[in-house]
Amino acid sequence: MTTTNNLKRLRLPKAWGGKPGRTTSTEAGPGRLTLDATATTIAEAQSRTVRLSKSAAKKAEKEEARRRDLAEAKANTANRWHHERKWKFASRLGFYDPAAPGVESSTRQMEFSHMAIASPPTSHRGLVFGVDAGSGWMIVHDPFTAYGDTIESPNVCYIGDLGQGKSSAMKTWGVLRQLILGRRVVVIDKKFQKDIGAGEYAPLAKRLDVAPVQFRIGGGGSRINILDPRIAARVNEKPGEGDLSTPAGQSMLLRAVMEEALRRPMSPKEGKAVRMAHRQALTQAAAAGEVAHIGHVLHALYTPDTAAAQAAGLTAEELRSWGQDPAFELERMIEDDLAGLIDGPTSDDIQLNAGLTVFDVSLLPEDGPALPIVMTIINTWLANTLYRQHTPVPTVLLIEEAWHTVQGSVATVTRRNTKLSRALSLSCQFAFHHISDIPEDSPAISMLKECGTVLLYKQQKSADALACEEMFNLPPGSADVLAQLMKGTCLLKIGSHDPFEAIHVRSPLEVELTNTDGAMKSTSTIAFTEDTPATEVPA
Repeated sequence: MTTTNNLKRLRLPKAWGGKPGRTTSTEAGPGRLTLDATATTIAEAQSRTVRLSKSAAKKAEKEEARRRDLAEAKANTANRWHHERKWKFASRLGFYDPAAPGVESSTRQMEFSHMAIASPPTSHRGLVFGVDAGSGWMIVHDPFTAYGDTIESPNVCYIGDLGQGKSSAMKTWGVLRQLILGRRVVVIDKKFQKDIGAGEYAPLAKRLDVAPVQFRIGGGGSRINILDPRIAARVNEKPGEGDLSTPAGQSMLLRAVMEEALRRPMSPKEGKAVRMAHRQALTQAAAAGEVAHIGHVLHALYTPDTAAAQAAGLTAEELRSWGQDPAFELERMIEDDLAGLIDGPTSDDIQLNAGLTVFDVSLLPEDGPALPIVMTIINTWLANTLYRQHTPVPTVLLIEEAWHTVQGSVATVTRRNTKLSRALSLSCQFAFHHISDIPEDSPAISMLKECGTVLLYKQQKSADALACEEMFNLPPGSADVLAQLMKGTCLLKIGSHDPFEAIHVRSPLEVELTNTDGAMKSTSTIAFTEDTPATEVPA
């Protein structure tokens, strides 16, 4: 123990004197000491030192501890984990930004590190997506703000295995964060959630006080009209022809629906009969003060107008004969596959909201023409609605499991509409599981290659990973990276830049709204009672 009393250091060894306060006298001689009054004085001082050392030592110990704490506090001032704040309690709670302590070094030693410091993978303009897995930089990207700078197409595609985080990215980066900027978002919700009895976007829409537009076969849901006046009534339109500066019109959409019903392309004679029936349906409905719908087209196919046929150099019987097969299949589809979906005027609840609009098609069957036809009609209706707006409002269209819209005859319509995304201020965002979901001869292949932003999630099968590497011209070895990506992590490719590994980051609210694993993570159990037969207990 350290003490401030220096007299204690003068204490003599026991062999050099007697007891304190006693005078000792000896004869002088070699090797001997003579202790006189001076020895007595030292002994008395020594006695006082012993009596004062207890209180003085305790006080000295406190002073030394205080001095040591003060020195440590000064040493830690330069290495504080929180910036200097007046309210230190809030700093300890983490209310202020953390600041990691620096590392002492020299410029010579730190020269090598400058080569390893990467620049941010994106600019600071746009919407936050997450962080770069390699450098830790924040990823900020948005199809609208990046257009004309790093990308030439506002369209986005998400590709990855089931359960790898595609939907979470779409709901947050593609929906919620877009709404913060005052943009319009339209969602075609395909995934049915049994625990809520609706599509997976229903909880998100409910939180935003938005009622989803729900479609169901047989009635009880909403109806959308192919011949809606909001869809341009161009009756002479053919695939690959016409004014490509406008979205697909009624004629092109009607042709796609007919070919889906026939499950084959229409012949030239059948196409002529359908176009004549379309024109007749519009004329007769307008004369009756009604809105034309698919039922008027069916009636015109069965009973062609004689005057219109003669004006085209044909007879009514010829038109009836040419349109017989399309009429039969269209009638079957209206009564069966599309019952209650397209056989009347558009429902009043189908309109663009100021913010979010959700079309819930999760109750439509996976097989059959209903799902791709309804998706394509919504796509065409939206494109034409945006085409007529006076002041363009940036709009995002998200389609879950978009492979339904890129197969068969409806793929041509989808391709036509997406090519006009820039003119419509529209960002079409599609989600696919695998490249193999898309036929090789589908127009959607070109549509995906033209997407300005591509998010590639884990592809467990090597063939799917290699297909992504080839389609999007990724650096060699990217397929191996895709096969090993963690959940919530993707290869993000922006324009012609090299892809980088991005980790999607969500807020607590976004985690709650994007949770679709409620059924799988349920902890409910079956209560066994004596009255419950074993045969009634589910396996």
